[in-house]
Amino acid sequence: MKRLLIFFSLSIYAFTAKGQTPTSEIDELSGNYAYKSANAAPIYFRVYKQNKTLMLEVVGQGKTELKKVSAYKYIPDKVKPEAVMEFAKDASGKVIKFAWIQKDVPLNWVKIDSASLSYPGIYQLDSDPYKIFTVSKKGDSLTGQSTDGARLTLNARGNDHFTATKDGQEYSFQFKKAANGSVKELITAGRAPLEFMKVPSIITEHISNRQNGFTRCDSLQGMLTPLRTCYDVLFYDLNATIEPEQKYIKGNTGIRFKVLQSFNFMQIDLQPEMVIEKILYHNTELLYTRECKAVFIQFPMYLQQGAQEEIRIVYGGKPRVPNLAAEQGGFFWFSNRDKKMWIESVCQGVGASLWWPCKDHLSDRPDSMKISITIPTGSTEISNGKFMGKTDLPGHKTRFDWYVSYPITPYNVVVNIGDYAHFTDTYINKDKDTLPLSFYCMSYNTGIAKNIFSDTKRLLALYEQQFGKYPFYRDGFTLMESVYPMEHQGAISIGAINNPFNSTKYDSTDLMSTMWHETAHEWWGNSVGCSDFADMWTHEAFATYAEVLNYEATGGTPAAQKYLHSSAPKNNEPIIGIYNVNHFHMGDMYAKGGLMLHTLRSAMNNDSLFFAIWKGIQKDFRYKTVTTEDIVGYFNTISGNNYTAFFDQYLRYTNIPVLQVSIKKIGSQLRVQYKWKTDVAGLNLPVKVTGSNGSFVFIHPTDNWQTMDINGLSKKEFKVDTDNFYVGVEVL
Repeated sequence: MKRLLIFFSLSIYAFTAKGQTPTSEIDELSGNYAYKSANAAPIYFRVYKQNKTLMLEVVGQGKTELKKVSAYKYIPDKVKPEAVMEFAKDASGKVIKFAWIQKDVPLNWVKIDSASLSYPGIYQLDSDPYKIFTVSKKGDSLTGQSTDGARLTLNARGNDHFTATKDGQEYSFQFKKAANGSVKELITAGRAPLEFMKVPSIITEHISNRQNGFTRCDSLQGMLTPLRTCYDVLFYDLNATIEPEQKYIKGNTGIRFKVLQSFNFMQIDLQPEMVIEKILYHNTELLYTRECKAVFIQFPMYLQQGAQEEIRIVYGGKPRVPNLAAEQGGFFWFSNRDKKMWIESVCQGVGASLWWPCKDHLSDRPDSMKISITIPTGSTEISNGKFMGKTDLPGHKTRFDWYVSYPITPYNVVVNIGDYAHFTDTYINKDKDTLPLSFYCMSYNTGIAKNIFSDTKRLLALYEQQFGKYPFYRDGFTLMESVYPMEHQGAISIGAINNPFNSTKYDSTDLMSTMWHETAHEWWGNSVGCSDFADMWTHEAFATYAEVLNYEATGGTPAAQKYLHSSAPKNNEPIIGIYNVNHFHMGDMYAKGGLMLHTLRSAMNNDSLFFAIWKGIQKDFRYKTVTTEDIVGYFNTISGNNYTAFFDQYLRYTNIPVLQVSIKKIGSQLRVQYKWKTDVAGLNLPVKVTGSNGSFVFIHPTDNWQTMDINGLSKKEFKVDTDNFYVGVEVL
């Protein structure tokens, strides 16, 4: 992500009027201003009058006084480093903008490819693993380029110091050396003016969550209103041309649907950054209106129940870039270590409508879809499903065609563009079903990728044993190196092989566990998936526990236990989110979700039954969406036990069950009294504790005190099996 060039040290405090600026000038300058970048969220300023003093509010950060330097030139008080605001007028004399000029806070980049005596190499920003600055030498010239920036010529100034100028902005580059003279890091800084344009009002993006609340825009994306339930998508015909230099997409998408209830208005979704050119129905342009991410389409007549219809939407625009801090996806416009473009779309949470029009709700998957992506010739494009071929087009363009023959959730539709190497293999399962395997990686990582991906057949055999048959045999199975890891159906993305990003280093253990996790999503999420992001634990808890199963299969119980407890849940909010508002959230559904499933497995004490339930869910809900109630009800029905209170406690509350115990030594016996302390009454959770022979035995706590006497055991020897049961223990 692009780092903002503005840094503040502000506090809200009282001011006294100085009267240094004429009232007329204050009135001229007062208003709202915005700086908008293609690579970052907008920055909003408000200039206003307070007691005859000109004030500056940095929206969301604080406010301070503006001290006048000269006419229409000011210095914001208490801003570090010092900044200058120079206001400008148009030909009519109206103030329309200001330039914000501030020395950039120095950034520290660590050399990650090698510690050599020369400057060229790969440098990683110490605060952002995706931010890479590559220094190269050609002849006598030294250049530098960040993953999302232009190439700069570095001009020597002596003492390992260089400068560069771009668009009137001057940048400083200071290389730092170790005691042996090798270059180990790079410090960059600059003086970079930003242009803030006067705008009618300040519109900042609302980050929706439990703390900030939700808006009508969230309801429009997350709720199934009659304008969405009136139709069922059957097929998408997605055609898009990617213009990497402009970070622009233009395309058209056909949407074939079945009318479930007669209507003349419908809602599809496309985010505001993407401009609609026209919407066609039988070659006639349809009227439409837009609100937030929703597009409301009006038909000239009622479409009749049972009919199959089709519209085509022609559109284009610059899709948003990811904001990973806010858990929002977007388009990654990066370069790989060879300075060749590397692009990936990541849509989970923010929605597929960030780059193509669709019914952007988890509940409605098309039965199939075609994906045609046109890119500059010379790179490879990888999307979902079966590769149908590529076509060279005029203008040095190439179109890549893919076909998905199964239902697919829109956020799983992906674009990957890069300098990819490709190799293949075949998996034949125990029933002699043949599955084509396809692997992609950066061309310089083929050796590493072949080593990592060699685990695929063992992995698939394990998952077919525990979950059931791989869900997408017709489309094949694809694993790939990508900018960002994601469970893109039929194009499983494991993230960048090199860590730090674009270095020559890698962590094979981390890559393996990521591959295990994202592959598990082919079953948990892509085949059987939630109908509302509030229930996303049905994806992530199962995929996280799938990692544990791999450690168990490859390293035994000790390895599985170590990994299971390697991440501690925060327990600061419930796992289940808020319904009908597209509440995409991460949090404890991974670590706590995995521990919850392991606890249930331990309590059932019957692996055959436990995994029969997993396979049954995959069989009975294949290619369907589910709710928490569906999954819980299935466990209850097949097991013959009521686990509703168990799931409610772990999923709907922040607290975990606490086993309260009172221990007294009475002669040779240890008297232990115990009960559950929970938010939910009637918890059905047996748990293991130390028995008389020193081994663990089951007890069956309830909401009421129970007593057990244990022979030959001291107080210190009494333990609760918290390795296999994620519960708290409170000794009274």
